Order: sequence, then structure tokens, then C-alpha cells
Amino acid sequence: MRIRKIRIISNNICYGPEPSPKDEVEQHLTISSKGRVWFTGYNYADGFGKYKIGRKQQFSIEKKIVDEIFNLFSQYYERNQLLCYATDIGIWKMEITDIENKKYTFKGSLCGAVSVGDTDLTDYIREQIPIDDLFIFDNISVDKDEK
Repeated sequence: MRIRKIRIISNNICYGPEPSPKDEVEQHLTISSKGRVWFTGYNYADGFGKYKIGRKQQFSIEKKIVDEIFNLFSQYYERNQLLCYATDIGIWKMEITDIENKKYTFKGSLCGAVSVGDTDLTDYIREQIPIDDLFIFDNISVDKDEK
């Protein structure tokens, strides 16, 4: 599959205490084949579904990195991976758009385990894209000193 764009929406709302208005509860990450990256983090603000932008970034990454990311996601698509589903954690939705503008949608719970071979896609994206506290396919915060 030749990918033109990947868009991942991660929402960490789950059962439990209601988030505070300043808590980041949803993230949108888009990566284009030209290396453009768009990120928006939404705070709980006025309640469920009434989120407000807490942070926003736009930048470019190297074409080599984009090609590596897209190659991994193409392999993910081709292997039709089993997904983790749970009802007590957040969710993610990913849309892959190919060069013919056909869209492929995947969904799962924020429990991780989205990988290609030995490569965890969440960890890989966190290593390649310089945005703090990305949820991607899990919502585990990673301390930069641990990397």
C-alpha cells in the first residue's frame, strides 16, 4: 500500500473519576507523505464532547522518517492485526489514506499492542516525532529521561 496520509485520534476518556477541565483527553495526529505533521491536544474543558484546544503544533519531519513510518503502517495494514478491545479504557481511531485517496479505518482501545513484528508502533512514533506525552495507541506517559 502506498500511503498519502495517516491520521490518528486518541481519546483517553474512560470509566473512573471525571477529568479536570485542564486534563488533556484527546489528541489528533496527522502525518503526510511530504513530512508535514499536525498535532492538536484537546483538554476536557467544559465536559465530554465540549473539549477545547490545549496545545497545537505543526512542523515537518525528514522524508526518510516518513517513509519508515509509512512502511511500518503499510505492513500493519497488510497483516490485518488483531486489536485489543476493552471497555474501561480510552479508544483510538486511525485512518490511512492511500495515494488514490481511498481511506482505510482501524479502531481499538488504548491498551497498546499495536505492532509490526518486533516494532511497537506507539513507541516508534514517540521516538520519531518530537511531541511530549503522545497517546497514539496507549495512554501511558513516557518520561523523556527513560528513553
